[in-house]
Amino acid sequence: MKQSLYILLIGILIGILFFSKPFILLIFSSILIFSISSLGLNIISGYAGQISIGHGAFMAIGAYTTSYLTINYNLPFTINLIIAILLSSILGLLIGLPALRLKGFYLAIATMAFGIAIEQLIGAIEIFGGHIGIRNIPPLIKNDFGMYIINLFFYVTLTYLISNIINSPIGLKYKMVRESEVASKAYGINISYVKLHAFVISAILGGISGTLYAHTLGYISPTDFGLSTSLNLLAMIIIGGMSTIYGSLIGASIITGLPFLFSRSSIPMSLIFGTLLIIFVLFFPRGIIYGLIMTYYKYLEIPYVKIKKSIWRRKSMNEKYIEINNKKICYYENGKGKPVIMIHGNFASARWYQKVMNIDGFHTYALDLPNFGRSDRIEKCDIDLYADYLKIFMDKLNIEKAIIVGHSLGGAVSQSLSYRYPEKSEKMILIDSAPIDGLKTPEEYYPILEMYKGNKTLLKKALSGIMPENKDEKLLDELTNEALLMKEECFTGNARALERINYTDIAKNYKNKVLFIVGKKDLLITEEMAKNTIKYLKGELKVFDHIGHSIIVEDPELFKEVLINF
Repeated sequence: MKQSLYILLIGILIGILFFSKPFILLIFSSILIFSISSLGLNIISGYAGQISIGHGAFMAIGAYTTSYLTINYNLPFTINLIIAILLSSILGLLIGLPALRLKGFYLAIATMAFGIAIEQLIGAIEIFGGHIGIRNIPPLIKNDFGMYIINLFFYVTLTYLISNIINSPIGLKYKMVRESEVASKAYGINISYVKLHAFVISAILGGISGTLYAHTLGYISPTDFGLSTSLNLLAMIIIGGMSTIYGSLIGASIITGLPFLFSRSSIPMSLIFGTLLIIFVLFFPRGIIYGLIMTYYKYLEIPYVKIKKSIWRRKSMNEKYIEINNKKICYYENGKGKPVIMIHGNFASARWYQKVMNIDGFHTYALDLPNFGRSDRIEKCDIDLYADYLKIFMDKLNIEKAIIVGHSLGGAVSQSLSYRYPEKSEKMILIDSAPIDGLKTPEEYYPILEMYKGNKTLLKKALSGIMPENKDEKLLDELTNEALLMKEECFTGNARALERINYTDIAKNYKNKVLFIVGKKDLLITEEMAKNTIKYLKGELKVFDHIGHSIIVEDPELFKEVLINF
C-alpha cells in the first residue's frame, strides 16, 4: 500500500511539473498505459511461466470496444470499460485453452497467431474503420493533465490489486506452476484452473490499457496492436524485470520513451532496441529492477548499516556488564527467586527475552553471548566456547545451579553447558533449538547469510519470516538492529559452528528434565528434529500450532505460563 501511495504522489508531482507541456504528459500517459498492459503480460509470462506473443490483441479488444460504443452509442466510459473487460476476459479464456496442452515455443506460436488473427480481423471489419482505423475518439476529460491523472490512478490502483493477487494463495500457485507443473500437481493444484486464471487476469489488464489508450490518443488502427506491439510488451518485461510488479513501469519507460528521445536521430529504433536487449540479457538477465535491488542490497545500504550499528551499539538499554576472560559481557536481570538463565539464538541478543523476564518467583538473567549484541568479540564462532563463557558467567554471579532456557542457537549452547557441566543445569527448556546432532545449512544459503551482515532490509525480512505471529513492527525493528551488532564473521561462522556439534554421546550425562518447545509454523526446526533430540533425554515435547520460530516474541504470556508450569 505504501509503495502505491508513493508512486501516486510522485506521479502527481511529475504531472504538476509538466502541467503546461501537453506533449510530455502524453508521453507519460503512454508509459502508464503500456505499463498496465505489460504488467498483464508479466502475470502470464513472469509469474505463471506461460509464453505469450499476442498480448497486443487484448489491448485491441479494449480500444475498439470503447471507441465503437462511445462514437456510435454515446455510452459512458464506465459501461464501455465493463464491456471491454468482459470481452477481454472471454478472449483470454479462449486463448488460455491452448495453454492447457501447449508449452514453450508451441504456445508462443499459438499466441502469436491469435494476435495476428485479431489484427487482421479488425482490419477487415468496415464498422471498425478497416485498416485506416477510428479517428476522433473523445477523451475522458478535455485536459491533458486530467487525462494523465486518470491514467496514473488506473496504474496505481491496478498495481495495488495485482500485488495483492500475487501475494495471495493463487499468486503462490502461479509460481508453483511456473517452477514445476509435475510438483504442483503432486500438491493437488488444479493446473488448468491456474493457467486460465492467469490468462484471464492478464487479458483484463490488456483490455483496460487498450481502453485508456483509445481515449488518451484519440486515434487507433489495427497496426497499433499488431505483432510489433506484442513484441514491445515482451521486451518491456524482459528489460524491466520478469516476475516484478514495477519492472513493467521501468520497461515501458524505456521502450515507450526512447522513440521520443531519438525522434530526431537517424538511428533506426530496431537497432537501438536490439542493442538494449542484448545488453540487458547479458548484464541484467533478470531485468533492471532486480539489478537495482541487488545493487542496493550489496552496496548502497552498507554505509547506512555501519552508521546505524555504531549508533545502536552506544544506545543505553539499562544493561549491566561483567568481565570474563578480559572480555566485557553484557547482561540483563529481573526479579527475585529461583534463577533462570536465558540464552538467545543466532542473529539475536538478550533483548529477545525482554517480554518474558518478568516472572513472579524467578530471578531471570539474559546475556549477550560473546560475539553478539553489546558483548565483546572473541576469536572463534564456537558453540562450546560460548557455553564455557556461560559457565563462567554463572560462577562469577555465584549462581550454583539454574533453569537454562535456550532459543535456536542458544538451545545448542544450553545443551553444551548442560551435558558438559550437568551440575550447573537444574532443568532445561529448549525453544525451537538446534538439534542434538547439529543443524546443517545448505551451501547455497551461505551467500545469503553473508549479505545479511550489511543489509538491514534483507535481515528484517528474514526475521519477520520466522516469526509469523509477531505484528509488532517497532519490536521487529529493534531486534533487527540487535542482530546487526553480531560479529560479521559469525553471520556464516555460527552456521558452520552448528554443523559441527554432536552431543548424542554425552547427553547421557544429563539426568534432569528437559522441555522442548516447537512452533508448528517454524521454517527452521521441525517436530521430527525435536523428537530426535528428546529421545536422548528425560524430556517432553510441546508443539504450538500458532507459533513460528520464537514463542518468546510471538506469544510471551504463553511462554511464561509454560515455564511456570514446567
